[in-house]
Order: sequence, then C-alpha cells, then structure tokens
Amino acid sequence: MRALAIVLALLLAAAALSLVTAQHRSRGLFVDLERAQQQARTLEAEGDRLRIERGRLSQPAHVEAAARQLGLKPVDGKSVVFLPAQGAGAGATASKTEAGR
Repeated sequence: MRALAIVLALLLAAAALSLVTAQHRSRGLFVDLERAQQQARTLEAEGDRLRIERGRLSQPAHVEAAARQLGLKPVDGKSVVFLPAQGAGAGATASKTEAGR
C-alpha cells in the first residue's frame, strides 16, 4: 500500500512539473506572438509610409525639381534631332544578316 502511495505521489509530481513546463512554454510562445504581431504592425506602417513617399516622389513636379538640382535643363524643340524611320529598319536588317553568318 505504501509503495502505491509513493508511485502515485511521483506521478502527481511529474504531472505538476509537466503542467508548469507547458505553462512556461505557452507564455513564451505568447510573448513571441506578441512580438511578431508588433513587428508586423511596424512593417505595415513602414510600408504605408513608403507607398506614400513613392507616390510623392513620382509626381512630375518633384522629378523636375530633382532634375534641376542635378543641373539638368528642359530640352527645347530646336535641339531635338529625329532620325528617319528607314535608319532603324536598316540596322535591324544588318543585325539579322550578321546573326545568320
């Protein structure tokens, strides 16, 4: 009878230790989950901020201002040279001929 009581006491102690270990793991996983959710919220806010910034930076006025800061100037119509359409076709024909060799 005494041996049975000792075995039951050991089983009870093992069950209690298992319960404490499971609760500790559960709390650790909860903390990890909270950190991951906070990081997800932070990354989502950063993504929203970057989307807004991308939209602002892609505005023509901003691109023009950045180009002026780099020393670029708008092109006037007098300095633009248009090549004839035949030149593009001749180059393509020459490329095909060289590729066939």
